[in-house]
Amino acid sequence: MNLVSQYRNYLWDYLERYHGLKNPKQFFRCLNPNHIDNHPSMIYTQKYNICKCFACGVSYDIFDLVGLDYNISNFRDQLLKLGELYNCYVPDNLESNDYVDNSKYDYTNYYKKCVKNISKTNYLQDRGIPNELITKYNIGYDKDKKLVIFPINKHCYFARSVMNNSKIKSKGKSDIWNKDNIKRSNKDTIVYVTESIIDGLSLETVDPNIKTVSINGVGNIHNFAKELKDAKFKGSVVISFDNDKAGKEASNKLKEELINLNINSFSNTLIDNFDAKNCKDLNQALIINKDQLKDNLKYFNRAYLKYINKQEGENKDYELE
Repeated sequence: MNLVSQYRNYLWDYLERYHGLKNPKQFFRCLNPNHIDNHPSMIYTQKYNICKCFACGVSYDIFDLVGLDYNISNFRDQLLKLGELYNCYVPDNLESNDYVDNSKYDYTNYYKKCVKNISKTNYLQDRGIPNELITKYNIGYDKDKKLVIFPINKHCYFARSVMNNSKIKSKGKSDIWNKDNIKRSNKDTIVYVTESIIDGLSLETVDPNIKTVSINGVGNIHNFAKELKDAKFKGSVVISFDNDKAGKEASNKLKEELINLNINSFSNTLIDNFDAKNCKDLNQALIINKDQLKDNLKYFNRAYLKYINKQEGENKDYELE
């Protein structure tokens, strides 16, 4: 067993010793600093030696946590810190196969392999996503793990199980999907931000010209706001999170961030007139009634543009009922 594999097995002890958890196999408050977890939603998974949050979607191994706890971004320095914490010797000259910096791992070849296997699952087609979008975003399928793979960038992807609909994040650093859509903007630019990639794909299914971005979990709200700031975003953001309590709380949190940045924002699930019992997100809306979702999007998009052109420079926050 190499050094990295050895340290990964220490995660249970690390959670108990350095985070004070009595039983990490029971849900505890998420360790993501950008996620205010009022209802414990993170749990330790022995099979993969990670702790995963089922609310914001992040997953951490012991190196991720050491990096967060001690503000260490370099993988080798994380390794050295663990050696210090556990009184283990870390050689000065490690062989390349002794450790891998997962935050820098290039998944390009893995994506290519998965793209070749995408025809082995109908998961996305069954959820209303057309082949053109599957091809456009190089979505693939890991046939061994039964996972649909959504590339974010070459160092990070998100995956969704075709067996139980669970969401799995790679070891790469969490990032925003489709963030190029915020880089070139003017006052008439409207970007729809969703919680999940499949919701963004659902909007693009009914309107190929729409600009969508997905934050991939509420823990990325602050990161998304920072991306807007760095891009000097000049347009408007429509927050289309899930139609449930958590989605509405996350929507309010993002709106506060946008107000602080003086960015025009709207809140709209786009699915309020769907059957609430059967429809909590945009992908479910697409499956239930594609034409209704298309009409809703067309109507509100026109309304937003009209409002922007009429009220430019005045109220920077507006919510349509």
